[in-house]
Amino acid sequence: MSIVTLARGMEYPLPIRAHEGAAAHFLTDGGNILQVAMTNVTRSEARSIRSGPMKAGIIVDGSLIFWVFEFGMLIFDAPFDARIVPPEARWLPDIKSNQQRLAIEVHLVETSTMIVRGIRYVTLSPELTRRFLLAVQDQLADNRDATPYLTRWNGIPITRLPTLARVERCGA
Repeated sequence: MSIVTLARGMEYPLPIRAHEGAAAHFLTDGGNILQVAMTNVTRSEARSIRSGPMKAGIIVDGSLIFWVFEFGMLIFDAPFDARIVPPEARWLPDIKSNQQRLAIEVHLVETSTMIVRGIRYVTLSPELTRRFLLAVQDQLADNRDATPYLTRWNGIPITRLPTLARVERCGA
């Protein structure tokens, strides 16, 4: 693991898998990163992601963990599969108290320029942290392909997903 320095306005040094949307790179030895990739980010979109209320929730269906994130009026979904994180790079925290929170770095990247437009650090609620980590344990033991489950959830309008994922406010 090497140290990466990020700053708003600088070129984004990490690889981005998608040119539009969110990707959850969680439970790695490099930390928990939510990449939000957008082309031609407006000022209001950047402000919402950098400093507006953020909500998160998960849908667990079969072998699928499906994240849903809200930043004001912006909604993103991001499937997560812990099985594709190499075991030597995977970091699974132990839950030792009812108040533990998973911390997430949010990186907003404008894909037309690969410039960092926002950086934010948030924590999930203790309950969401626990639900996610328990779902990950189940997912790691499940050998079913997540594609059919993902296809089902991708067919639902994104505006319905926050309710179905029971999104809740994240902490600073």
